[in-house]
Amino acid sequence: MRWSVPIGRVFGITLRLHVTFLLFLAFIGYGGLVEAGWGGAAWAVALFSSIFACIALHELGHSVVAQQLGVQVKSITLLPIGGVAALRNIPENPWHEIAITLAGPMVNAAIAAALLPFTGLPSHILFVVMPRDTHELLLNLAQANITLFLFNFIPAFPMDGGRLLRAVLALVLPYRRATAIAATVGQGLAILFILAGLKFSFWLVIIGMFIFMGAEGEERIVRMRSLLSDLDVEEVMSRDFVVLTPRTEIGEGLRMVYQTGQDDFPVMDGDRLVGLVSRAAMVETVNRIGPQIMVAEVMDTDVLVASPQDKVAHVYEEMMSEGRTSFPVVAGDQVIGLLSPENVSRYLLIQSSLKSSGRAQARRLAVARMPGLPPVISAVPPIVTPPPREGSGPPSGRA
Repeated sequence: MRWSVPIGRVFGITLRLHVTFLLFLAFIGYGGLVEAGWGGAAWAVALFSSIFACIALHELGHSVVAQQLGVQVKSITLLPIGGVAALRNIPENPWHEIAITLAGPMVNAAIAAALLPFTGLPSHILFVVMPRDTHELLLNLAQANITLFLFNFIPAFPMDGGRLLRAVLALVLPYRRATAIAATVGQGLAILFILAGLKFSFWLVIIGMFIFMGAEGEERIVRMRSLLSDLDVEEVMSRDFVVLTPRTEIGEGLRMVYQTGQDDFPVMDGDRLVGLVSRAAMVETVNRIGPQIMVAEVMDTDVLVASPQDKVAHVYEEMMSEGRTSFPVVAGDQVIGLLSPENVSRYLLIQSSLKSSGRAQARRLAVARMPGLPPVISAVPPIVTPPPREGSGPPSGRA
C-alpha cells in the first residue's frame, strides 16, 4: 500500500505502518496534552498504541491461519481505521474462509480473557476514556478488545461478520451469489446505522457509510473475479507494444508515451528483459533533472512477469496488491505482450456492453412473442428473385 513504511516482519509477514497512522497518533497525543498536560499525552499515546497492537495481533490471527491453509500473505498495514492484511489470493473454500475469519476475533477474545482477571469487567464497551494509571490503561484495553470482538461479528462487509455470513451461505450457494446476499444484508444494516446516527450520534453515520461502501466494494471485486476466473492472460494482453533499451534517453521515452498511448515500457537489453520503466518515473525525472537521463537510471529492475497461460484474475489481484501498473507477458525468453489494468477494464466494459445488448435483444424477442400483439416486421425488405425471362437459360456461372 502506498504511503506506508515497513516496521518489521512476523511469521514471514511484513508489518507496515501507514503515514496517516502517525498523523492520527500525533492528534491523539495533542488531545491528551490539552486535556491533562504531558502526562495525559503520554497515557493517550500509550492507550492508542496498545489498541493498535491488539489490532495488529487480530490481523496476524487471520494471516497465520491463512498461511496454514495455503494462502500467501504479503503484508499487514496499520491504518487509523484498523488493519488491512494483503492476501495474495482470497480463499473460495467456505470452510477455509470460516477458519480464517474466526481467527481474528478469537485473538481479541483471548486478550480480553487474559486481562479481565486483573481489571474486572468494564462498565461500558462503546468508548474508551483517557487512562491516568496502569490499571485504567489495562481496563480500557480489555474493554477495547471486547468491543473489537463484538463489532467484528456484525454481519456486514468489510467486518469479519460479513465474511463469515458469506462463507456460511457459500456452503449451500455459489460463491458469487453468497457474496451478493451478504453484501445486500450489509448494506441494509448500513442504512439502519445511518438512520440511527442521524438521531443519536454522527459516528454511527460514518460507520454506516463505511459499511455500505465496503459491502459494495466486496461484491464488485467478487463479481469481477468471477468474470475473469476462466480467462487466460493471452486473451486480454496487448500484443502491439513498444520496448525501450537501457540506453534510451527518457526524453525519447516520453515522446513514445504520447505517440503510442503506452504508459509502461519493457526495457530490453538485446533479447533479455532487464526492467520496466513507467511514464510517472520518466516525468518525475525530467522535471527533477532533465530529459538526457538514460532509461537504465530510472527503470524498475524488480520486474514481475506473467505467463500467457496464467489466469487474468490471479495476475490482476497480484497487480493490485503489489501496486504495479503493468506486467510484461513472457513466453520462454521472449516478451510477447503487456498486461495492464486498462486491458482488464476494457475487457470488462466490452463484456458488460455485450450482455446489455443481449438482454435488450432478449426483451425485444419476448415482446414480439407475446400473444395479442402484431408480429414484428423486419426493417430489411425480403429478397425477391424475379422469374426468368422467356427464352433465357440457366445462369452460366460467368460474370
